[in-house]
This record gives sequence, C-alpha cells and structure tokens, in this order.
Amino acid sequence: MDLNLEERKRMRYLPNHKKIMLILTENCNLRCKYCYELNKKRNDMGFAKAKEILSKSLAQMKGYDTAVIELHGGEPFLNFELIKQIDTFIAQTYTFPVLFRTTTNGTRIHGDIQEWLKERKDRYEVMLSLDGKRKDHDLNRLTANGKGSFNLIDIDFFASTWKYCPVSMTVNEDTIENMAENTIWIQEKGMECLNAFQWATDWDTEKTYPLLKRELKKLVDYYSEHPEMHVCLLMNYQLLDFNLEITEDYRYCVEIDDPIECYDAKGRYAPCHGFTEFTVGNQEISRKLSEMSIKDFALEPRNMCYGCKLVRLCRICFAANYMLTGDMQKQSKAICLYNQLCILAGLQVELNRSKRYTNRRLSKEYLDTIIKVQRYIDERRELDITHDYFAK
Repeated sequence: MDLNLEERKRMRYLPNHKKIMLILTENCNLRCKYCYELNKKRNDMGFAKAKEILSKSLAQMKGYDTAVIELHGGEPFLNFELIKQIDTFIAQTYTFPVLFRTTTNGTRIHGDIQEWLKERKDRYEVMLSLDGKRKDHDLNRLTANGKGSFNLIDIDFFASTWKYCPVSMTVNEDTIENMAENTIWIQEKGMECLNAFQWATDWDTEKTYPLLKRELKKLVDYYSEHPEMHVCLLMNYQLLDFNLEITEDYRYCVEIDDPIECYDAKGRYAPCHGFTEFTVGNQEISRKLSEMSIKDFALEPRNMCYGCKLVRLCRICFAANYMLTGDMQKQSKAICLYNQLCILAGLQVELNRSKRYTNRRLSKEYLDTIIKVQRYIDERRELDITHDYFAK
C-alpha cells in the first residue's frame, strides 16, 4: 500500500506501529573511522529467512494498525536483490500500511537502484549517512582503499526524491569544529539534518566543550533568523514531555521506548541492533543479551539518569553505554553535559522565534515549561561535577 507524505509523517511517531528490523547484510563497502559495528563479515540474509521472520512477526499484529520494517546493514544495498524480494512479498501479502525505512551510505544508489526507489518513494523513508561538506565527510567516511566517499554519492538524488530527506550526520571530535556549517549546508539543500554525537565514545571535554558551545551559538543565531527551517535533531525536543511523570515502567532508550524486533543476518533475535553479535563482536555476550526483554531495560538507582527529569528529553542508548563502559547503566558524563547544552540551545531558538515572529508565539504552557527546564538545568549545574565546564 502506497503512503503519502502526511501518512509517513504520522507513522513516524505512531505509538501503535509494529517495528521490525532486519540486518540484511553484515558487509559494508566503507570503513568509517567511528563505526560501532565491530564484527563485519560477509554474512547476508537470504529471502527464505527474511520471509520466515516477517511472516511470523506480521501474523501477530494484535494492538497494531501498521508496521515499519527497517532494512539495515552494514550497507543494506549490497543486498539489493533481497530488498526487492521483501518488497514484492509485502506488497502481495499484506493490506495494512507498511512503511520501509533504511539507512544507506549512498555510494550504491545509482542507475537502476535510483529508478526502483523513485517508483516506491511514498512507502520508503531512506536516510542518507552524510557528515556534511566533502572535507569533513571524507575525514571519517572512507572506502576500503582509504579514499573519501563523498564523490560517490548522488546527493541531489536524495534531496530531490524525498522532501526533507533525513540525513544522518555524525559529529565527532574531528568534525565538531564545523558542526554548524555542515548542518546548515545539509538543511539548505532541503534535507533534514539528524545530527548526533559519535556513538559509544569518551569525549575529550577540554577540547570539544568550547567548540560545541561555539557551534551551538551559531546554530541558535541561524535558526532564529530562519524560522522556516526545521531545527536539527541535536536541538529539537518534544519539550512538553518534561512535564510527564517518570514511572517505574518508563524506558529511556529510544529503540526500547519504540518497541522493536531485531534480527541479524543469520536470523537471530536481539532486543535492538546495538546488542547483536554483529555490533558487540562477541557471540556469548550477544547470546545473553538476546535473552533480555523490554522490562530488563529499567533505569537502576546507580544510573546517573535515575531520577533526572530530563530523561525524557536526553538521547541516550543502553547499547552505547554497554559498548563504552561494559555496563548498560553507566554512560559518558560528557554526553550528559552535551545533552543539557543542546537542550538549552533548542529552548533559546524557540524563545527567539517567539519574540521575533508573530506566527511563532508560544503558549503559556510551553513558556512555563521552558522556564522550568532552564531552572532545572541550573539546579543540576550546582550539583553536577560537570558544573565547571558550564561555567567556562
């Protein structure tokens, strides 16, 4: 069933869609410096296994109206034949709406693949991994022979095929100094910048904190002057969620909060992509993690996020915690600090736009929430060991 843009937007945040992730291949034609998939192999999923998984999962749709199927990798388009087979199977078998999502490095999206995607653009949400302009992109996103991959991507195809095509832009210590420039460049091409900090890394705050503060200030100025632009992911928050109660059954991880079934290229289940053997690189650890369910991902009192009212706003991942520290409940203090900075920057954009543009007036509830969040962060600064960084 084809889905128009509004339906796809609705499904993106739909609370009752069933989400299934298939890792179509554990192979990739790039060797990105910051890649967290530690166990790359030439394992490919076959159609028989994909059909078996989908048939079983989609037969259990009680409580769900729609389905989202994520086609993941490695580079998923290295297994394009399987993508086509899955697409045909779903179209011929199911009548309820199904949205496909996939993330690609873009280097294989040419010729016949482009034409195939164009014909199905209404039911495919394709995210392009692109770290900004050529210089910064090619610092980290390298081909197997060590060359930059920027020139292998038809960026205009993505920008013209999907309105606000999502772009995954990874920010790390090598590119943070140009974060604002790269973000704006992506957005002015008509794409949506889903920028995020490098996954599972221990940031050098002495080096990167002043750079992040500077770059966020640039973005605040830009978005304040361009109200028509979507605010990038790092500064975009569902602020009113701050007012919601944090109950014992709350799960803060984005993937866990959005129920998912994940299967690696061999068809083995994992609670999410970050806990597959493909990612953690250890079969025994992965086997133990695969026995976990959503209830096992509760915040524990020893977790620095436990009891924090910002937990519904901050973007933190149990799998990233595990990869960095060996403990799902222990994360980087730098990311806590940087999340707070990004929240404050996003609030400032909202306030600036509200003051400058009559059509951007904020409700009393929203303004009151901004004040509460700002005060809460101020209080945390007094208690948090990262206070010294805020003061600089």
